[in-house]
Amino acid sequence: MDPQAAWDQLLAAYAAGDWDILEERATDLIAWLDRGGFPPMILRQSDLDPDWNRSLARAGCAYALSVLNDEWRVEQATFPP
Repeated sequence: MDPQAAWDQLLAAYAAGDWDILEERATDLIAWLDRGGFPPMILRQSDLDPDWNRSLARAGCAYALSVLNDEWRVEQATFPP
């Protein structure tokens, strides 16, 4: 897996409102990080520890999935008795 490509695609999907791709990239990237994979570059500063980018990538994925869930949440309909 190329985590940088997944991150870039996640951002593009978010901007375009492509919820299917957003969900795939976010879940794939979280799984990659959970298996110990290296993170994408979120902040391109050479003096930062990779754990900063790992934390930011996780937070970004969690936020994207939260937006996705809010977008597709189905409100329970209330029907008269």
